[in-house]
Parts: sequence; C-alpha cells; structure tokens
Amino acid sequence: MAEEQYQSLYRKYRPQGPQEVLGQEHVVRALMGAVREGRLAHAFLFCGPRGTGKTSTARILAKMVNCERGPTPEPCGTCAQCVAIREGQHLDVVEIDAASHGGVDDARELREKAPTAPVQGREKVYIIDEAQRLSREAFDALLKVFEEPPPGVRFVLATTEPHKMPPTIVGRCQRFDFHRGSTELVAEHLLRVAEAEGISLTPGAAHAMARQSEGSFRDALSLLDQAAVLGGGQVDEAVVASLIGGGRSDALYALADAVAVGDAKGVFELVDRLVKEGQDLRHVTSEALAHFRNLLLVKTAPGQPELLDVPEGELEHLAAQAAKLSAAELARVISLLLAAQADMRWTTSPRLSLELALVRATMPETDAQPHALISRIERLERIAGVVTGAGAAAGAAAPGLVSRPAAQGQVEASAPAVGGGGSGSPSAAAPPGKRSPRRERPSEAAPAAAQPAQPVGAGTAAVDVGTIRANWQGLIAQLRSAGKAVLPSFLEIATPASFDGETLELVFPPDRRFGVAKVEEREGELREALVAVFGISPRIRCVVREPVAAEAVEDDPPLSEAEALARRGRRQAGRRGRGVRGRRCTRGRSRT
Repeated sequence: MAEEQYQSLYRKYRPQGPQEVLGQEHVVRALMGAVREGRLAHAFLFCGPRGTGKTSTARILAKMVNCERGPTPEPCGTCAQCVAIREGQHLDVVEIDAASHGGVDDARELREKAPTAPVQGREKVYIIDEAQRLSREAFDALLKVFEEPPPGVRFVLATTEPHKMPPTIVGRCQRFDFHRGSTELVAEHLLRVAEAEGISLTPGAAHAMARQSEGSFRDALSLLDQAAVLGGGQVDEAVVASLIGGGRSDALYALADAVAVGDAKGVFELVDRLVKEGQDLRHVTSEALAHFRNLLLVKTAPGQPELLDVPEGELEHLAAQAAKLSAAELARVISLLLAAQADMRWTTSPRLSLELALVRATMPETDAQPHALISRIERLERIAGVVTGAGAAAGAAAPGLVSRPAAQGQVEASAPAVGGGGSGSPSAAAPPGKRSPRRERPSEAAPAAAQPAQPVGAGTAAVDVGTIRANWQGLIAQLRSAGKAVLPSFLEIATPASFDGETLELVFPPDRRFGVAKVEEREGELREALVAVFGISPRIRCVVREPVAAEAVEDDPPLSEAEALARRGRRQAGRRGRGVRGRRCTRGRSRT
C-alpha cells in the first residue's frame, strides 16, 4: 500500500467553514446574513493582502449555496457536495487562475459556458483568482455577463491589487476588503496548529514568525512547517532566528540607540552585520521605517497601543526608547529613510543608500539639506565657546556643572572630577583664581570606600559599548529586582554612548536634564549593578544631547497694509492697461 503523501500545514489547516475564517468577521457576517435572508449577490470582489483567506472564503461561499442542507449560512462540510468542493472535484465550482488564463479567448469561453445548467450542484460558482491579471479585452468580454448574469451562476473575483480593476467591473460586484491578521492572532493560530501537530513551539518563536509573515496566515504556517523540520519538532527563538535571519528586532533597537547618541561607527557595524547575515537591505529599510514609525506614534500618541502592531510586552521597551528622541528628530530620521527607500528602487548599491541616510541621521552636520544648517551653526558655537540660550539656562539651573564642547552633537552636562587636573576637572574648566562651586561627591573623594571589591575596569577586555547597549534592559531589570525604584526609571531614557574601559558615558535626551542629577546622586547603585551584570565598575559621565533642528518651512513675511494696498493698485492698473490695448487692437482690425 502506497504511503499517504504529506500535506503542507497551510493546506491541511485551510478554513473549511465560516467559523474557521480568522480575522475577517465583517466578511463572514455579511455573507452569512445574505444567505440567511436570501439576498446573496451574483458577483463578489474579494480584496486584500496575500494569505488572508480570499480564495478559502470563496470556496466556503460555494458550499453555502450548494450544500445539501442549503442554501445555508452554515454548511455541514460532510455531505457529498461539501466534500467535492473541499477536494476540488466539484464540476460546478470552477477556479480560474487569471495569471495564466487571462486572455480574451478564456473570457469568451467562460461567457459561453456560464448560461448552461449546473451539472452536479444547485448553482455554478466561478472563482477567478488574481483577477487583476485579466486583460482589458477579457474584462470587456465579461462585462455583459456580469451586468445580466444567467440564473444560478455566481462570480467571485479575488485580487491583491483592487486599484487595477476596471470601475465597470467593480461597480457590478459587492466588494469585501480582507484585513491582515494581527500579530497576536497569527501567533495564537500557530500555537494551536503546533499543539495539534505535536510540535513544541514557544510563544516567542510564534510571535517572531507572525511578525515575519506580515499578517499572512499562509506564510506563517509555511514558516512553521519549515521550522518544525529544521528543529526536529522543537521550535524556539533560536530555530526561527536561524531560519529567517533572526535578531532583527534587536538590530532595530540597536540602530535607534545608535541614532540617539550619534554613533556613526555603530551604524556602520550594524549594517555590516546585516549584510553578512544575508539580509535584504531593502527589507531592512522597510522594517527600520516601521520601527521609527512606532517610536513616533508612542511619542506623539501615548496611551493608544491599538495603533501599534507589536506584542504587549514590547510596548514598554518602545516607550523607553521613544523617550530618547524628540518627535522632530524621529520625523527627520523617517524622512531620510523614506528618501533612501526611494533611491533603492533604481540604485545598484542599496547598502550605500541606507548607510548614507543613517549617517545623516546620526550626524546632522553632514546633511546638506537646509534644515541641517541650524545644527551646524550650533556645532560652531560650541567650538567657539559661545553660550546660547539653552546652554546658559542649563548653567544657571545647575551651577556646579562643567560645560565644554562635545563631539557628535552632544553637550556635556556633568563631568565628574577625575584626579589631578584632567580636562574634566573644575580647575581646568574654570578661569584662574576661580573655583567651580561643584563639590566632590563621596564616591569621588573616597573611591575605595564606595566601590565594590571588584577593581575599576575589571572585565573590560570582553565588554564594549555595544555589549552594554545590547544588555541595558537587563541592567535595568537587575536594579528593579534589587528593590531600586527611582534609578531604573531614569536609566530607561539614557543610552550608553561610549566606554573606554574606565569611563562610561550616558547620553540623555535634550528635555531630560533632570535625569542627569538623579543618576549622579545614585552613581554608587549604578556601579554595583554594572559589577553584577558586566563585571565592570567604571566612572559614570552623563551628558545631555542637543536637539536636532527639524526642517524649517520658509514662508514669505506677511505684507503690511500699505504694501498690500499698493500691490492691489498695481494689479488693477495692469488689468486696465491690458484692456485698453485690447480695445485698440480690435478697432484697428475692424478698420482693416
């Protein structure tokens, strides 16, 4: 006896009844109500992304009108009619692939066969998949049969590009738009299928595959099929990562952190890592755009998680990262990525387009656009030692802070004194004869007493700023587990910018200067956590990043009342002059 052929999961778990269609309740309710009341239309247009159930719903509609108990809104699925439709063997349910049968001859053949009586069932149902691929002549040939359909015939057109459908056809159909499945809904479906198939699937892996499928149930089940073979029935985040080049979410967060602190080197390293992993940079750019869009939504529309298609556990992480950037900065990064995405449509070097956009995002002074001029002027002012309004206000609010020019668009808001007249010491920054009113903190005056037993700089050979940045949330969790309530809330908006083995620099957003003082007050607690997580105990330096100017719209200054009246008088005089010249020309032509 021949072995039964294996059936793919997306075919095995294809919806067979209206109650099995996921995420399209509005379509299912409308069709069931129409069948129940006897008001079912003769032609339907199912629109929506791939893998959302358009063709499956069309087959279910064929079952509704042909079931032996019907017409019924709930076909039994067990009668001969339903079984034949499920197996694709029903003579009166015809599926046509318009991609390969979209010519005018195929349309004429369909038009000639449609008026014939059903052979096996109660009604004939024609399902035309990828209907937008029909030629213009084929649409013209079908127009009459759509306008005046024969009795007992129904048409279902399924398309992923409804804008390519002729209005004359769309106007003769009932249109239903199928929605993408949410990440949570697709993940729940994967977990149910995995349990039914005896596959061990972790929730994290299910969410990763759901995000990768972009709302397509068919694509998600295909990924589960591949992952089950790859992992031998054990599917976790590592298996999914090896299948789809995972870790991409972490790369997006690392990318946003690098932009927040102006780390151009980190940007190049991230792009190089993605290229070595074989990632499609065009797709990476689309994902980066989606990530920065989520950050902008969290920043400008807080408390509305329904606008974001992310797991609930990720909302807190998004909110913490969104606090590191202003809305204007996020909008500027999005505009740069959009321009890079447009360039990638024709360029032969998408990597260069992405890197150029990210460098301009991290270093505004490299942007040749007019809206970056303010950032370059601020950089020159800092180099020249000019104190502007924001810096002067900060100095007045915190007289003990030492100000000096900083690189990468940052202004240093706090520089702890590091023994013996270094560049960060008050004596080096203050004029001769004047001492800074900043007093030494106990952690600086007696480091041996305040430091843990681990010496400063221990373990730095294996720890760099990338490692610290990637595990920053783990450090915050360590502090919370130790009962620290205040410090973690301020560290969430800070981003590690640099670490040279002795000093860890933390960057705060421009509007969070208050967080600098709070972190300095609890520097000992932060060092203890760094020892526990990374095995290092560096000095802490906090800086406040300067805001990046948003694009300025140049408008003409409003006219004064006198100028407006004068301009109006000149326009009226010009019109009168043109009228007089026109009349003179007319008289001349009449005399001629």
